[in-house]
Amino acid sequence: MRSDARDAVLRVLLPEPGGLSAPDILRRLRHRISQPTLWRVLDALRSEGRITVEGRARATRYRAAGPMDISARRSLLMHRAVARRLARDPGMVGVARIRLIQLRGANVHGRPYHDRWQCLLDGPVDVLLRAMTEDSEQATTLRRESPFSTLVTPSERKRAFADIR
Repeated sequence: MRSDARDAVLRVLLPEPGGLSAPDILRRLRHRISQPTLWRVLDALRSEGRITVEGRARATRYRAAGPMDISARRSLLMHRAVARRLARDPGMVGVARIRLIQLRGANVHGRPYHDRWQCLLDGPVDVLLRAMTEDSEQATTLRRESPFSTLVTPSERKRAFADIR
């Protein structure tokens, strides 16, 4: 497989933070390649960790990935799953408060994040849900010290790993 085809696909994906579908990638490539070649290129880039794949079938989207992008996207998906349950059962905040106390004891260097989580847990639920599910650099950083990680069910975790492959 020629590396110029891989580079061309990456150049198409890099400016697209929302990712693209395979047909969109084919349309945007300057030099035409066949669909089977595109699949081989996408598989190679995914195996190298240079792109992430989200969704299934017609909803599949490909994104250029940084080294931490894959784990950050999985964390976002898992937090969105917990947020859906939290919206139905705000009592789950109590479990997160207990976990936050444990996190404070385990990582004293995470204090700024723990303090931010404490403010969010003490505030309105809608603000908490927005912080948990926001797709921003600040929210990604905050999720690294999240008290909600223990509330992710095994099926939600499995789904996040399957969706971001």
